[in-house]
Amino acid sequence: MTAPPKVTLIDGGVVVGYQQGGHVILPAGQVVYAGDRILFVGREYAGPVDERIDARGKLVIPGLINHHMAFGIHMQLYRLDATTPNSYNASLGMGVQSERAYHGDGPQATDWRASAAFAMTSALRSGTTTFVMVPNYGSHPYRGRVGSDQELVDCVGGSGLRAYLALPHMSGAVRGKPDGTIEWVQLDAQGWEGLEQAVEFARSHNGAYGDRIRTFLFPYQADNCSPALLRATHAAARELGCLLKIHTAQYLLDFHEVIRRRGKTPIEYLYDLGFLGPEVSVAHAIFTQRHPWTAYPVGADGDTQRLVESGASVAHCPVVYARNGFVLHSFSNYVRAGIPVSLGTDTSPHDMFMEMRTAALLCKLTEADATAGTAREVFDAATLGGARALQRDDLGRLAPGAKSDIVLVGLEKTHLAPVAAIDPIKALVYCANGDDVDTVIVDGVVRVANGKMPGVDLDRLWAGAELFNARLRASVAQLYYLNQPVTEFYEPAFPTWQSEEETA
Repeated sequence: MTAPPKVTLIDGGVVVGYQQGGHVILPAGQVVYAGDRILFVGREYAGPVDERIDARGKLVIPGLINHHMAFGIHMQLYRLDATTPNSYNASLGMGVQSERAYHGDGPQATDWRASAAFAMTSALRSGTTTFVMVPNYGSHPYRGRVGSDQELVDCVGGSGLRAYLALPHMSGAVRGKPDGTIEWVQLDAQGWEGLEQAVEFARSHNGAYGDRIRTFLFPYQADNCSPALLRATHAAARELGCLLKIHTAQYLLDFHEVIRRRGKTPIEYLYDLGFLGPEVSVAHAIFTQRHPWTAYPVGADGDTQRLVESGASVAHCPVVYARNGFVLHSFSNYVRAGIPVSLGTDTSPHDMFMEMRTAALLCKLTEADATAGTAREVFDAATLGGARALQRDDLGRLAPGAKSDIVLVGLEKTHLAPVAAIDPIKALVYCANGDDVDTVIVDGVVRVANGKMPGVDLDRLWAGAELFNARLRASVAQLYYLNQPVTEFYEPAFPTWQSEEETA
């Protein structure tokens, strides 16, 4: 006979509870959970308790949902402060044939796994309890397969995180050529093979690790998927009863390419195809008719209305695009139109506090309005928005019956305290960072305690990530763009110190 789960009381913190469909603040509150479920949120719990967690001086929030996370070190980090003039800040067209950069004498399967483990650990340490995968380790539609499907599942299962996994697929690719131009190529056979593998993966691994792992289908980029492949993927998802995700309108180049091919904006193309729906998350959706770079008439906003009517959600990753010099127009426009918006980190660092703050600040600047991009809106996106996109009413909230995904954030910090005394959520959004996280509980299991991660060998993780980084850097250095090493375009912020002999 299985023993009942122990009952744990989190006591005395400022609790972000859930009432009447939204978050509310409960000072000096209590959260009680047993196993993977929350039993009570309020004051003066009257039932028996097996253990207590002192939450005084801390903010108790639902686990953060990172809805778009590339769980690995990414080549984009080499492109900080760099772009190419022929690709509108998209960093496309560098002449990098991805299979050359990511294979051969570059990182091996063990390196990719180490990179993924490092990324997941950093996400967990900073308050993420659920993430939706963007692949590096595993299978990628133009980098090929790195590690087996079971190794991918086991790698994620061992992290302790709740995750949504997929094998992405598409029937084309963007290729950079040595002369600096790019081309879209059709790869129909690979697309159908990829869909078959994706469906088998989704069917085989959904519900793994006690249902902490679920699966979805991911036609990777709308501009690289044929209408037939998108329709077939949509039908397969309906048969499996799973979610869908797709990148689209993420760069100006793909916006224009879809218009050239289809005579429609990317969002319009997916809408008219019947692909969009409540089960679909659109990654980024930056370049719509409303974005000033697309040169549509002022006030044109049909893409927003299409997203609203379809019920599709948008995964917003402000930091990675701000690095490239462009921004969504705008986060609040989507939220206030009624579109479910979630937040994701995309590439490193996987700090959802940074994403919340960046989303808020960029939205204010984009709209030239201090009342846009509010702390409430971005915190909702990092919790309830992600849960709604995942069609889960047991995530993103602290309420009886919800999953025991709980995070405690220290408020008694010099950079937080003055604002926290006025409003703890505004302090969290505008002042906090991932290192302020004290405790992380996923599915009722304490994964971070007092800022430490029991059982995690951080030195080993760091060493593995360093080895990966060195091999990726070495392989990138060998590639050429316009007859020059690609590393010529990735200059350091400052030159290296030279000895007197070297400067003579």
